[in-house]
Amino acid sequence: MAIAHVAAGSRRQDAWERPGLGRLTLLSLYWVAIGWLWNSLGAQVLPPIVSGMVGQAHQGTALSLLESFGTVVAVIWQPVVGALSDRTTLAWGRRRPYIASGALGSSLFLVIMAFVGTYYWLLVVYFLLQVASNTAQGPYQGLGPENVAERDFGRFGAFYGMANLVGTLIGFLVTGIFTGSGQYGLAFSTMAAMLVVAMVLTVLLVPDRHRAPDGLRRGLGAVTLGTFAISPRRHGSFLWLMGSRLLILMGVVGLESYAQFFFKDVFYPGGGTALTNHANAATTDLLAIIVVLAIAVSLPAGRASDRWGRKPLVMVSALLGAVGALGLAFSRDHLLPGGMTAPVASLLGIPSGLAQVLWFGVPIGLGIGCILTVDWAFMIDLIPPDEYGRFLGFSNIATAGSGIIVRLIAGPLLDHYNAGGRILGEPGGYPVIFLMFFVFFVAGLLLVLPVVDPRRRRGTVTAAPPGVTRDG
Repeated sequence: MAIAHVAAGSRRQDAWERPGLGRLTLLSLYWVAIGWLWNSLGAQVLPPIVSGMVGQAHQGTALSLLESFGTVVAVIWQPVVGALSDRTTLAWGRRRPYIASGALGSSLFLVIMAFVGTYYWLLVVYFLLQVASNTAQGPYQGLGPENVAERDFGRFGAFYGMANLVGTLIGFLVTGIFTGSGQYGLAFSTMAAMLVVAMVLTVLLVPDRHRAPDGLRRGLGAVTLGTFAISPRRHGSFLWLMGSRLLILMGVVGLESYAQFFFKDVFYPGGGTALTNHANAATTDLLAIIVVLAIAVSLPAGRASDRWGRKPLVMVSALLGAVGALGLAFSRDHLLPGGMTAPVASLLGIPSGLAQVLWFGVPIGLGIGCILTVDWAFMIDLIPPDEYGRFLGFSNIATAGSGIIVRLIAGPLLDHYNAGGRILGEPGGYPVIFLMFFVFFVAGLLLVLPVVDPRRRRGTVTAAPPGVTRDG
């Protein structure tokens, strides 16, 4: 195994020596499209569409079922297709065919989704969209580290995090314009166009010269059940990190998924298009604040993790998320001074309580910037270079699984406690789920404690040489 690591490390050094700003941007470009697609779709497009189809009384459960049903395929299919790409020997490359076909399929299903008129068909098309998107995303995750030297993992992690966040920000702003006026078809179309553009630039300009090593098993079992056979003894730190990632992202995804419902039911209650549009605009404001701050902290977080290690930054990100979730749970109380909330309320023309909610987006944004930057580099530190597709695809069990679990739990809880009366001065479901998200962040912090940072174990965190076995 150590020999395989040395060989892989040498190949990375030969790929793009010290990639500059342009190459790092190009390597990260498809993440812009992914961030735009999934964050805008989950936070701004699906909630009002689902609410309009099934009504307010069942909106939480219906949204949970929709996204959980579709996301199951992400948990299963992305690791499998990632492992399959590790073993692919086509002349065009082992990652490009999957990226191209997955992006084109995603664009097709997004266009179809714009014409869906019933909840049943929305379920079907959303499932197919997940299949196509994860066909591209699993192999794409392996393309980045294969073109970056090990000493640049922290730097590339910052670009990876920023690309995802820039896509999220652009998506929130563009999608917010369309959803604010009820033009959901245009929202779907812009997502599809961005996916195609990013895919074309990636497959044409990013090298995909690495070949599958001879030692990888190529049987059906190796790319199905074998994909999930991660040894706790050999890769224990990776599995602990996945548990921490799962819980932290459950807090993040939960806050994102139910923000629009929260604004609509707490600050803009009642029916009508105008109130729904106000809630959509408030959702866009909160998500924009979170994403701008996350982008701002990405590069400093990447540099800090290179200097002091990855684990402290993951812990800080979980703590910041916990502070933000706790603030939202008590959002009807006057926790912040008027000197902070009044200017924001006046500038945006919103209630002072809503201005306080936007302030609680600050620690959440800082935490998300840390986790997206540092967690990716931490994973790369811990996994075998010959199987980036498999292990990074496996990490999607935490990424996509967070959405499945939190929505299955939070959606029914939201509907149940909203029907039961008010808690802490607002519909009872929101304090309950926000306090639950707080617990997820704290648990994620605790689970990262057993992870061994291999760069610290080797006696350095500033210049980790290639070719060293990474875990347990």
